[in-house]
Amino acid sequence: MFFPYRARIALFHTPVLTILVCALCFAIFAAQYSNQRALSQSASAFCERENDRTFLRALKWLGGTDDARLCTDLMLRLYHARDDRALLAALVERHANRRIAGELAGHYEQALLDTYAAFRLQAPRILTARLWYPPDSWNPPRMLSASVSHGSWAHLMGNLFFFYAFAATIEILLGPILFIAVFIALALGTHTVYSIVMMNNALALPTVGLSGVVMGMIALFVYFIPKARISCFLWLVVFYRRFAVPAWILAAWYIGWDLYSELRGADTRVNVIAHLSGAAIGFLLGFSLFRRKRHWAQELVQDKD
Repeated sequence: MFFPYRARIALFHTPVLTILVCALCFAIFAAQYSNQRALSQSASAFCERENDRTFLRALKWLGGTDDARLCTDLMLRLYHARDDRALLAALVERHANRRIAGELAGHYEQALLDTYAAFRLQAPRILTARLWYPPDSWNPPRMLSASVSHGSWAHLMGNLFFFYAFAATIEILLGPILFIAVFIALALGTHTVYSIVMMNNALALPTVGLSGVVMGMIALFVYFIPKARISCFLWLVVFYRRFAVPAWILAAWYIGWDLYSELRGADTRVNVIAHLSGAAIGFLLGFSLFRRKRHWAQELVQDKD
């Protein structure tokens, strides 16, 4: 595990807005997590009650058992799917008992869809789906809500460590009004670029996460004070170490890795487009709007913890 946790910068006051953004992300993900647990409990309770014989035979045809756990897993997978019918067809193709085919197989598949439709009517709505940004929507409020929502605890914590390490300094340098403006510009800009790149791509996925904004903050930080050192923590099972790295090296590593991932077409489930566009927008904002602050930023640098 490796993460930066603090820039070696003299902060003249507490970065209140940076802390509030972190708190907001925590609160939103706590609500997402609670909603996901409620959805899982709803699916489990539904499957415990479900005793339709045709459905139970169909479930056994699909997965070899009519156990309620298989039912719960199927309901949740279909509920999260972008196209539930296409997903079920793929599951049938991959897992169903091939000795049963033709009209009976079609009857079983329809029974699974009918039962899922009944579950969907009583299941709680997915909160994350109301927060994420579908790239074909071009919806500014959803661009902002997606930026402060996350997909997992690891996703949340990784983004917030990086965000605080760099954004705290940017807030001190720019002041609260400009900091908010930069945050909004990065959130809107990275999602707009994602929509442009994914235009007419039927496989484009909705996106969540602060990482585009984080990369913009990193790029802006490097524009202001590239040689400032960033305190980092490395933990490998029984080995751990704290050390400092110049900001420009850290930025070059992460941007370079994202470029490499994008060029080789790696399916990492990471929105590399948001990372790269965030870095580009952050640097351009610094170069075009904040050049006069660059000299003053050097006075904040600390050589020691």
